[in-house]
Amino acid sequence: MAAQLEPPDVQTTFEPPVINVGDPVRLLVTVNHAAEALVAWPDLITLGPFELRDMRLLEPVSDGDRVRSSAELTVTAFQLGELTLPAFEIEVTGTAGDAVMLSTDVLVVTVESVGRDAGGDIRDIRGPLAIPFSVMTLLPWLAGLAGLAAAAYWILQRSRRRARSDVSAPVVPPRLAHTVAYESLNALEASGLLELGEVKTYHIRVSDIMRVYVEGRFGVEAMEMTTGEVLDGLRWAGVASGAVADFRQLLERSDLVKFAKFRPDVPGCRDLVPLGRRLVDVTRPADPILVEAPAEASVSGQQSVA
Repeated sequence: MAAQLEPPDVQTTFEPPVINVGDPVRLLVTVNHAAEALVAWPDLITLGPFELRDMRLLEPVSDGDRVRSSAELTVTAFQLGELTLPAFEIEVTGTAGDAVMLSTDVLVVTVESVGRDAGGDIRDIRGPLAIPFSVMTLLPWLAGLAGLAAAAYWILQRSRRRARSDVSAPVVPPRLAHTVAYESLNALEASGLLELGEVKTYHIRVSDIMRVYVEGRFGVEAMEMTTGEVLDGLRWAGVASGAVADFRQLLERSDLVKFAKFRPDVPGCRDLVPLGRRLVDVTRPADPILVEAPAEASVSGQQSVA
């Protein structure tokens, strides 16, 4: 029974007693108490001039009817000289509800500066380090410069070859707008879209073919215009009113199918390609008139009459 009445006590261990400034060191606090007692470690521990970096509770160790409860604290200091590590209190409560406040030991710790030699004097500042110089040091730089020079030479030669090819390349004249229109209308007529029931696609193709023709022939940006704008452009270009009326018929019929969901019968669609071909006929440039040079009179084998 006497052992159970033994009061709790606390032991403080600091390792090592001499540290370097900024080094983390271990502070071990152990409370010896009865097995039934509870140890309440403080939530906030102030250890100035030391700084608390970490705190962890260790597993309690039983020793007969006594228990050792320990906490490991990691502390450091950023001041030099002999510093005092202050005490802090720990509460131990027995089974009867009686509480005992234990206080840790006050410790004196020597904090030394780093950078001292074996005699305790501060080491001199080292001079600047010399950069070793050798051919092997320069070799990567020389290789890089050689690579850049080779790349620049290759780009220069390629530019010269491209310039020569641009000068010597023959200029291919653009195809005539009416030639393209004739070919496109013939291809559409032979495509069989109407026979397949693709009435809408057929009307879209006719409209696009004639708009491309108007752009190439008169310079009117018909692909980006409404039908009314295309007709105004044709009038501005000097197209005859009869041809403008036929253009209106072709484009408006196509618009009805494209936008108004109008679906004419197949026989009623077959005259669109001939109408487009006739419009190209009446608005295309006139073919140049070839004039044959007069044949030179042959005088060989003829003799002048005396």
